[in-house]
Amino acid sequence: MSALAAEHGALNVAQGFPDLETPVPLREAVKKAIDDGVNQYAPMAGDVGLREWISNWYRESNGAEYDVATEITIGAGASSVIFAALQAFVNEGDEVIIVDPSYDLYAPAVHLAKGVIKRAEGIESIEKHLTEKTRAVVINSPHNPTGDCFSEEDLKGLDLILIGTNVLLFSDEVYRPMAHDSRPNLSASHLPNLRNRTLIFGSFGKLFHATGWKIGWVVAPKAITRELRKVHQYDVFSTGAPIQRGLAKYLSTEHSREHLRNVGPIYERKRNRLLEGLKGTAFRFTPAEGGYFQVLDYSQLKTLGDKPDIEVARELTINHGLATIPLSPFRESQSESALSERRLRICFAKGDDTIDATIEKLVAIDKFYKDV
Repeated sequence: MSALAAEHGALNVAQGFPDLETPVPLREAVKKAIDDGVNQYAPMAGDVGLREWISNWYRESNGAEYDVATEITIGAGASSVIFAALQAFVNEGDEVIIVDPSYDLYAPAVHLAKGVIKRAEGIESIEKHLTEKTRAVVINSPHNPTGDCFSEEDLKGLDLILIGTNVLLFSDEVYRPMAHDSRPNLSASHLPNLRNRTLIFGSFGKLFHATGWKIGWVVAPKAITRELRKVHQYDVFSTGAPIQRGLAKYLSTEHSREHLRNVGPIYERKRNRLLEGLKGTAFRFTPAEGGYFQVLDYSQLKTLGDKPDIEVARELTINHGLATIPLSPFRESQSESALSERRLRICFAKGDDTIDATIEKLVAIDKFYKDV
């Protein structure tokens, strides 16, 4: 969709990257690390100072203890360690339960490991897909693409159904500090029993508007981390040494603490700005509970409502100058739920001018299809 947007000069609110400024003190810390000669390989597990910050963050936020040496690993973005973990633990014929719609990395990684995907519609339906072949469950909150967040009741329920099994939990929490409307920043590490079977993934790129730096992490119990690192050792090995060092230095400052306190409210205001501008249109929506994606249902727009989402996304890009992301690719291809999908995802991690321009185009699209 980004390529199509570029081809047609469309406003791109499709791909999930922010255009907000990466904090200046963080950029200066990274530059200093480069100038100080931190330009060779970082340790395979990641910069020690950065791992120490991650350990402290989980301890302070929910009382979870992760050992710096044996339970925290830095990767080339969260995606690299999610991929490495799935390769480490999924063998041929193993079943992996994914909650649909789901981020588009999970399924291909399971397929490459020759695993079998079972798709659940919501956390509450995971239990009916559990079998003796289930190796792992993958969850994501705040969720990409829907913006939904799991609740404490969701986590407690998941904890109960996994008790007595050897099933691993993969919890993708890259948008965790971006919970809206006073929701708590919940983590699967919050519950001790769940923590013992869970790999939790995070992303500095998401937190500091620097997705191109590709610095993420995974925390997990020692025995799980040991197996994960057997793959990580031979995929990316290590990543971005000066960026890691700069992050570690910056994260010790009050500026970073203020940034992390404000990043959620900043995106909440941007979500509100977008949705306020869409009042009175035929687009239907439930406000995103977290993250920086908003889903819009176009099924009530005349002539568009019966068209599949991929076709509509292309039509809006080519004919109306607005690039979005269809939701059906986040589901099993050709499934009934994918074929009936009538929603589009918009990234609102943008400057207010871009959000206002997006509103203007969506209002014009609404009017165009009302008038045809």
